[in-house]
Amino acid sequence: MYPLTHLYFAEMVLGTLDDKTILGSIFPDITVSAGIDWNRSHTLGLELWRHFRSNNKCLLNFSLGVISHGIDPKGLDYYSDEKYGDFEKGYCYEKARPLVDSVVEACNLSSDDGWWKAHNFIEMGIELFIYEERPELLPLFRRALDNVPLIVVLCKELALVLVKDETALKRSFTSFRNFFDREYLDAQLLAARFQKQLYFRYNIESIDLVKCQSIIHKGKELIAPDIKQFFQEVKEQLSPVMSKLR
Repeated sequence: MYPLTHLYFAEMVLGTLDDKTILGSIFPDITVSAGIDWNRSHTLGLELWRHFRSNNKCLLNFSLGVISHGIDPKGLDYYSDEKYGDFEKGYCYEKARPLVDSVVEACNLSSDDGWWKAHNFIEMGIELFIYEERPELLPLFRRALDNVPLIVVLCKELALVLVKDETALKRSFTSFRNFFDREYLDAQLLAARFQKQLYFRYNIESIDLVKCQSIIHKGKELIAPDIKQFFQEVKEQLSPVMSKLR
């Protein structure tokens, strides 16, 4: 899922959006530029919680934010990407089925990558849905990423757990902030960011941005009838875990 969606869900589960919770809720995706793979970053939550409980309890909300995001314990990305209900994979993959062919065409992708990348368009549709309903989340997100003193403290602790250079971790926060440094959100911006991601991963220099914007809006239409029910069900699944940790 995309950042504002993780903020929205973290607030649902934890009832707060202080800067520690916000940074935790997006941290598994921040780590990409620090050389931490997806599976590792999305299974860090309990390890971080144990570290902070023993060494710096004031940062526990950060670890709870990480847990809300990840796949083990089963947080939002588990149910959106890995497995949800009787679906073959997660919620976003199932919703993406009608978009696969149009995504392959608009983004000049091979058919082998179509379902995977189509699920990103569902995620972008959800992000747009969340932003339109809760625009105040964007300044909260930006505020947390501007909290340099907190990020410095976090990186000192995270460097110990992750066995990573503290400076590299700080750079990953900066890179993430720069990539998402806008005061608004719309389908045009989401499509432009997606084009940058495709360039870095596939060296695809050009995609049909107009078609991509249309697919994002279609994704939003596909999730609108049941996305809140999805969030509520994931919250109910995760709440027992959170209750034991708080």
